Amino acid sequence: MAELWQLIGGAGYTTAVFALGRLSSSISWSTLFDSAAEKTSSQSSKPTAFGTPDGLLTEIKRELNTHSASTRLLTEKLDSADHDVICSQAAATRTDNSQFQKFLSDRCSELEKHPGSRAGAVKKLLGNLAGHRRRANELDGVLAKFEDPTQIESAISPLRDCIRSLEDHNKRLQSELEKTRQAVAQQSQKLELAQEEARVDALTGLPNRRAFDERIEALHEEFIQAGTTYSVALLDVDHFKKFNDEHGHAVGDKVLEVVGEVLRRTQRGTDHVARYGGEEFVVLLQKIPGHQARSVVDRHRGRVGKASLRVDGKDLSITVSAGVAEIQPGESVADVLVRADAALYAAKSAGRNQTCLDDGTKVVDMDNQSLREEVALA
Repeated sequence: MAELWQLIGGAGYTTAVFALGRLSSSISWSTLFDSAAEKTSSQSSKPTAFGTPDGLLTEIKRELNTHSASTRLLTEKLDSADHDVICSQAAATRTDNSQFQKFLSDRCSELEKHPGSRAGAVKKLLGNLAGHRRRANELDGVLAKFEDPTQIESAISPLRDCIRSLEDHNKRLQSELEKTRQAVAQQSQKLELAQEEARVDALTGLPNRRAFDERIEALHEEFIQAGTTYSVALLDVDHFKKFNDEHGHAVGDKVLEVVGEVLRRTQRGTDHVARYGGEEFVVLLQKIPGHQARSVVDRHRGRVGKASLRVDGKDLSITVSAGVAEIQPGESVADVLVRADAALYAAKSAGRNQTCLDDGTKVVDMDNQSLREEVALA
């Protein structure tokens, strides 16, 4: 095959078919075009992910070209006065046609699993592909007649008509395939955008609880597999109800925006800050043990305390309390969150605007001096 590619100079599919057809009528077309596709794919700077809708459409387009080239070669052979040559090529084309029908059936089944297959461009394309499969089936019936030498002359004209119909339909399909590919790409982009928006808190612009759940599950899996530790911190706005009661919910929302912005600016590159719900925020600290995480989170708490919100000519002070816990061997995600929440409760009980750590045996304050609450290990 390498020598043949060198001979034709790496030409496109159609050129390759005609060049090789003159050398040998026994070449396996499916092998030829698989080789051509592999060569083309290896030269592409952006390989298509086959199995995806875009990849399936690319495969179908490639195989339509392959099938068309095979039938055009047969059309050329029909001009030969040698019936043996015609019958030989008809047999080869029938084999290719059979493989093409199976391929198209398989890829259509995969396309039907796509979310957009019940409406829009994909549904229309599936209908036209079904029509192309029927035409390919009709071609199979005509080609079968070439197995009987007495039917060759009478079968040539219907064969030309059948191939012409396939060619016309193929041209329309090529254009539709590209339109469908663009429509699927746009649909995928919209879906990705929607999925991204579903992971973002609308008020603060931070990742939301859903995004946090996904992130902590990933970190926990890494902890189980490789022992990579992580810590989690829950931060709660102090006296948040008072903001709402005295100044209204619009001011309460603004308080949450301010806290979210401070946490966004102060987080490290490997941290994951999210709005946990209500007036609570959460920080995931990858590869950071509890005592170090407590110091990091306490700096976050301090920066929030330096922020203020001006309302009716007055600066409102905003503070948060924080609880930190490091994952322990044998614990689940729920377990470490329960301990972080216990540490947060201890910080609130100790007077608010401070950071407490659950180190796995007890809850201690920021200075590690006084015990705030005994926590029994599970």
